[in-house]
Amino acid sequence: MVAAVSSVANGGDLIQPRVVRALIRDGKRVDVKRTVLGRTVSKDTAVTLTGIMEQIVERGTATFAQVEGYTIAGKTGTAAKLVNGRYSHSDYYASFVGFFPSRNPVATIIVVIDSPHARGYYGGPIAGPVFQRVAEATLRHLGVPPNLNAPPPVLVARRPEGTEIQPVRARREASIVHVGTNGDVRELPDFRGLSAREALRVMTKIGVTARLSGNGVVTSQVPAPGTAIEPGMACEVTLERTVVSAASLAVGP
Repeated sequence: MVAAVSSVANGGDLIQPRVVRALIRDGKRVDVKRTVLGRTVSKDTAVTLTGIMEQIVERGTATFAQVEGYTIAGKTGTAAKLVNGRYSHSDYYASFVGFFPSRNPVATIIVVIDSPHARGYYGGPIAGPVFQRVAEATLRHLGVPPNLNAPPPVLVARRPEGTEIQPVRARREASIVHVGTNGDVRELPDFRGLSAREALRVMTKIGVTARLSGNGVVTSQVPAPGTAIEPGMACEVTLERTVVSAASLAVGP
């Protein structure tokens, strides 16, 4: 079911499921290749289905699956269980499957509840809230910014006494120090000036474990920018809400 719905999310490609994302071989990361088994629908059909599935979450049977700040596309399911060769009138599978953010997906999740009895058995109100919590945690872990009514990337710092408050604009992307011939990042970027979410997103992309402390924007990091990235590396960043001159931070495009 996840593979089928993911084919809608990616524009029609049916991807062979796999449980290993990458291997470390001779100290180097080797990604497991993406294998396309075929096409399920055309790109135009995938776009149409995505729009229909968005409406199901926005105002249909799956409003319980909504995640604030993000567009979700999904479908509820309520199926009677087969018991002794007959469909049961008391035991059901309640399910919800969806992908997010719907127009630029990072993940597909399916939730199936076997024989719910406490608060009904329909997929929307039973499986939807579970999906919502897992999706919210996934977006936070991957550092995906909101795509619905997203606030502008401007931080207004707290004003210490006797100083003039100034807006601080966080950089949209970390500066890349060195890129290898195959396009991979070999050295730690400079995360200073980024928000926690932006720094986390970049670290996830380059395979570095994030350790964050504080609130605000990144003011320091260990290891330092330019340090060679090694397998299993962690980067500790400190965030602070301080008044900083906007000219002292690099502003991305």
